[in-house]
Amino acid sequence: MLLLRIVAGVAIAICLAVLVELWLKRGKASRPLAERMRSGMKETVDTKKPLGMEATDLESVERAQRLSEISALKSKDVRFK
Repeated sequence: MLLLRIVAGVAIAICLAVLVELWLKRGKASRPLAERMRSGMKETVDTKKPLGMEATDLESVERAQRLSEISALKSKDVRFK
């Protein structure tokens, strides 16, 4: 009988701990794994790039985006017959 009460007490304590944890985290979105991993890393030139973009030449991407925006602005001036 005493063993049953001890097991029930431990189970109740675990349930209460889970409920308290859920109550404390209510309404909070968990941070993405990439953010959590980055926060533990030292700040270098490579860590300033977005994760997954380490091998990408970001200057060429930005240049292509600027060219695309310029061509989009120029194409608005063209009138079709």
